Amino acid sequence: MAENETMNEQAGTDSMRVSREAEIASVIKARYSIDDQIAILRQKDTKPEEYEAFFAFAEEVKAKVTAARAAEAAAKEGQT
Repeated sequence: MAENETMNEQAGTDSMRVSREAEIASVIKARYSIDDQIAILRQKDTKPEEYEAFFAFAEEVKAKVTAARAAEAAAKEGQT
């Protein structure tokens, strides 16, 4: 019975988990509002330094979120 409860708890947690894409978007939005993101993308050619900073930040966020999720999956794998 306890094993079944644990499986149900894990299933509930997994179904509530935010997607990778949503997590990345949330972190980016913490620094750049949606309006700021649109402005940066719209002015990509006229303000390349601003665009490059935004792009580098977004790529860094993607890499960190991906690495964190991989580490979490590896840790979870080691628990089973």
